[in-house]
Amino acid sequence: MWGRMFTKTTLLYLCIICNLYNVLESVDTDNKHVIEVVDENTNVDEVVGKIQGEISTFERYVKLFEHNRAIQIDAVKSLQKSKMKHEQKYRLTQMMVTDLFKVLEQAKDNLTQWGYLPGDPMPDNDTVRDAITKVFENTAMFGDLILRLPDMTHSIYDKNKHWEFLIGWAVWFSSESRVFKGAHHTLLNLMSQELGLIPKEEGFHNPFRDREDISVIDEIDKELESRKKKEHTAKIKKKSAETKAKRKGPKLSGSRHTEL
Repeated sequence: MWGRMFTKTTLLYLCIICNLYNVLESVDTDNKHVIEVVDENTNVDEVVGKIQGEISTFERYVKLFEHNRAIQIDAVKSLQKSKMKHEQKYRLTQMMVTDLFKVLEQAKDNLTQWGYLPGDPMPDNDTVRDAITKVFENTAMFGDLILRLPDMTHSIYDKNKHWEFLIGWAVWFSSESRVFKGAHHTLLNLMSQELGLIPKEEGFHNPFRDREDISVIDEIDKELESRKKKEHTAKIKKKSAETKAKRKGPKLSGSRHTEL
């Protein structure tokens, strides 16, 4: 069904922290990253009904994609404007970025295995279409994050070189699909410049960049690294103590002679 074509794969975290609990309905236990989000003011079936005229399957898909993008953008704006502490926002962003790249990688592997290429006719197979949707949604979501929370998102993304290859593929796939039009195509262009996937145009400037977050991020990273070292040291000491205990073996009692 077209009404089930789109999922909100990364909005769970936003809903929890930004006090949007009322829009969460259920978590798909078969796919832990797939979150069903219900907005009481939006009926997806109504949206589908409005666009099921004489238009093609592809056009119908694009209309639903644009509807879903509006929800994603509002969610990221909520995170961006949230008055939560920087550390909370950082940890939330870190969870989202890590999760969406896991989803992207799985979708990429599946689509490659199935031989689907961007620009091919929109498949009727729900499984293939779901993988395509995951690429589009998570690529766009990461674009929102890297542009609206650049310092914070860069501090997470830049540490993983594999993600650079993965987002490069995802941007290419999305761009060649013809689904990203107008403002959505502009998003791909701007995020590509911000990420260094393509050369920056003369005068390029991300208006959302805020260097003040850098010091906070550095402090959080140092704290996390310090905790990891302490935990690692504690494990080594514990293991060493256990090893010494095993080498000594059971202690013999004092010399006692039993007369027969």
